[in-house]
Amino acid sequence: MKKLSLLLLLIPLLLLSGCKGNGIKDISVNSVRLISITPEGFNGVSVLMEVGIHNPTIGFELTDVTAVAKFQGQEALAVRAHQLMVPAHSDQLYRIPLQGNFSEGFKPLRLLRLLGKNASYEDVTFSIFARVAARGGLGKNIEILDIPLSSLLSKPDTENDEITTTE
Repeated sequence: MKKLSLLLLLIPLLLLSGCKGNGIKDISVNSVRLISITPEGFNGVSVLMEVGIHNPTIGFELTDVTAVAKFQGQEALAVRAHQLMVPAHSDQLYRIPLQGNFSEGFKPLRLLRLLGKNASYEDVTFSIFARVAARGGLGKNIEILDIPLSSLLSKPDTENDEITTTE
């Protein structure tokens, strides 16, 4: 019985590894756009982001998503997102609501210099932590550390992409 269970677990993995074509590494984030930031009290904030995801492979879900923003090397903000379901073989824009808190000792008024025509995003970085799993299946924790904000902010590639809101 143990051998049969092991065999049943290995068959899908062998089939997936033997498939040619698009792979997990081909999944990409095409665009990230900040829609709104709303203060909540003295330390809280609600953020709405729009993220374009190109997924040429199997459907997956993101859970336990946390992003930490650093401003001039100092931890400034930690935000959390709800679960995000990404269907197989899709190119979509997702509106993702985030809830967060400013780090203790960080003065949010320092962020005002990010507004206006001469704003510079070079000294703002993000680290992202999440769990990625095939729908109802195996998963992996991922970490993407110290992404410059300037490399994330962009315009969507197309205007006709479908927009999905997660709640």
